[in-house]
Amino acid sequence: MGLIRFNPFNELVGDHSFSLAILDGADNGYNSYGLHTRDRSRIYAKPVVNGKCELELSAERKKALLKAQKFRIYI
Repeated sequence: MGLIRFNPFNELVGDHSFSLAILDGADNGYNSYGLHTRDRSRIYAKPVVNGKCELELSAERKKALLKAQKFRIYI
């Protein structure tokens, strides 16, 4: 799991938006992105297969993916 909080807009104060990558032991999972504005919040998700996403990732999504690949929980 890798979580990055950020502020994509200068008009808002605080890091209310986020990128969250959740992967299994084979680096498969998804990378979600929550974008918060004054009017609404939206959440998007992109699939991750073998540690890679076929769709282009923003800088925040890349950071969350790398963080998830480094962080492992063994149950």
